[in-house]
Amino acid sequence: MTDDELAQYIDDILEELRENAGKEVSREELEKELRRFLEYGVPPDHAKQTLVKKYTTERPRPSAERILIVDLKPNEPSVHVLARIVSINPREITVKGEKRTIYYGILGDESGTVSFTAWKDFEVNKGDVFEITNAYTKEWQGVVKLNFGDRTRLTKTDDARIPEVNAEPRSFKIKDLRGGLSTVELTARILEIQEREVEASGQKKTVYSGLLGDETGKAQFTAWHDFGLKEDMVIKVTGGYVKAWKGIPQFSFDEKATVETVDATLIPKDGVKTQHISLSELVDRNGALDIEVEGTVIEIRPGSGVVSRCPQCNRVLQNGKCMTHGEVEGVPDVRLKLTLDDGTGSIGTILSRPLAEKLLGKSLPDLQGQSETLITTMGKTLFGHRLLVSGNALSDDYGITLIAHDATLHDFDITKEAEHITEELEELR
Repeated sequence: MTDDELAQYIDDILEELRENAGKEVSREELEKELRRFLEYGVPPDHAKQTLVKKYTTERPRPSAERILIVDLKPNEPSVHVLARIVSINPREITVKGEKRTIYYGILGDESGTVSFTAWKDFEVNKGDVFEITNAYTKEWQGVVKLNFGDRTRLTKTDDARIPEVNAEPRSFKIKDLRGGLSTVELTARILEIQEREVEASGQKKTVYSGLLGDETGKAQFTAWHDFGLKEDMVIKVTGGYVKAWKGIPQFSFDEKATVETVDATLIPKDGVKTQHISLSELVDRNGALDIEVEGTVIEIRPGSGVVSRCPQCNRVLQNGKCMTHGEVEGVPDVRLKLTLDDGTGSIGTILSRPLAEKLLGKSLPDLQGQSETLITTMGKTLFGHRLLVSGNALSDDYGITLIAHDATLHDFDITKEAEHITEELEELR
């Protein structure tokens, strides 16, 4: 990109920030961040949108404005909802050595449901519809929860304002899991399980985490209660919820959920496999665990080739310095940062030393010895060729990045492919 083109992009960003009441940011700071995006191979238009979003001031919602449950976000201090009480239950807890009764349950409106906790008795009953003001939200284990405190006001209103709410669990396959889902019903095989101790609300608690799978894919899970789970069990969980980390869904369930062991033949062990998906589906899912994709290498990104890493934290050094540990003697390594495209979408992928050596057909010492011609070697070997890559796909402000576990050159025979297409066209006549 030329300096003039860069200047135009910065002008466009500043103009959009002015129109959208954005935060004040200097031209120099924008240029620095934009150049950093471009160095990482982020397309200019995508980089522009990311910076506009970063510096646009989010206008606070007026406290009197009603919000739908589906639009609730964590840590909102003054929330107004119109909702029906789907369920409510008392619970006795101990706070600072004193016993206290709180109430928890589920609220629903036309957009969805949310769990709530009332820190005193608001004298509500299942099925009642209320105008609720000055409630507040928190996030617990990646899920938004609504809280009623001393400032919260509940005003009973006409039942007809909110339709009957269906809070019945909805059945999902693993490939359809998305962050924010609640009351989920999932049948899956336990592929891995580990026990670990965590601290929650100042108390130590044993949780069980691992990997689940069905015929559509795999997902990480966390059980916050001892359900007696074991590897290779096929279980049906009713009442779970989903959070996401960098786009990868993580299924969770606690003592409120129902867990039952079902017939293991429902999901055979050999039926849980790495799923091959298109890049457009991967982009739509915004991340996935243990998937396989195929695409053409359309870019070898900056940062590919021989690098030096910090011996303490493994970060790539910049000018011989680690951003955490300062000037250190680097450990040589090799990596590949590529952009793949399959005609339906594009993603980035990062390949570690073993895969880079495998694809380039050279060891790290060999690659160190040809530093001047390495870019040419990478281009001839990879650019325009098709790769079959498997691994975990993460999402962030830069898009989707597949952290590769395996990669293979997968070029097809153009002549055979043309003959195959011709045969298909002949059959359509």
